Formats: sequence, C-alpha cells, structure tokens
Amino acid sequence: MLRLYGYSPKGKRCYGKNDWLAKGRVNIIGALLEGTLITLCAFQCNIDSDIFHAWINQDLLPKVPRNAVIVMDNVSFHKRQDIQHSIKNAGFTLEYLPVYSPDLNPIEHKWAQAKARRRKYRCDVDTLFSTSLF
Repeated sequence: MLRLYGYSPKGKRCYGKNDWLAKGRVNIIGALLEGTLITLCAFQCNIDSDIFHAWINQDLLPKVPRNAVIVMDNVSFHKRQDIQHSIKNAGFTLEYLPVYSPDLNPIEHKWAQAKARRRKYRCDVDTLFSTSLF
C-alpha cells in the first residue's frame, strides 16, 4: 500500500522507511458473525474457487453456529455447485446479496476499517490482524 502523503525539501525526492510493496499483494477471506470477525485467512495469491472451497470446508463451516444463515456476495466462484452443496450439506441456509450492493455487505465496512487502520498505524497486514489494532 502506497503512502498517500510525504514531505521532503523542495526539489528533493521523498523516501519512506518501509517498502510496502516488498511482500506483494495479500488477499484476505473472512466471515462476520453479529459484527465480529469469527475467522480470517490471508493468502499471498489470488483467491479462486478451489481456494475458497477449501476455506469454506476447513475454516468457515466448523466455526459457524448451527442454524446460521450464510450470506455471500455475487462473486462468480461463490456460486460454484460444490461450494453450495458443502454449505447446504452442513445444514446451513445459503443466501446471496443483490448484485452490485457492497453497501449491504457488513464485511465491506470491516475491510474499509482495516485499510484505514493500516494507513493510520503504517503497519503491514500481518501486524494489523495479529495484534489488537483490528
């Protein structure tokens, strides 16, 4: 993540102390239950349907209480048949948000909060989620 502002003498280049791009892109999958993150996984790769399916089965489903409704947005791999079957076979109800409605997705507000704290405290993703900053 690039810093938004920096200061240096006029005509001189502004240098930062950290190389924010050194670790590369980090993608995070998480789930909220009543406004609290119940699970969070960081990946140094792109999230595809296979990774998401593994996360659903190995991380999310064991942590979700019985009779819960799992709500997801409309990313194409969320609708893959084996993902839907895994959720329904585990006894959960699956619902999808309307198309193009991130404002209705509470986790989007959490991600915005995380990004703001990361900028404020100038920390990397590992530090942000492993400490009480978030």
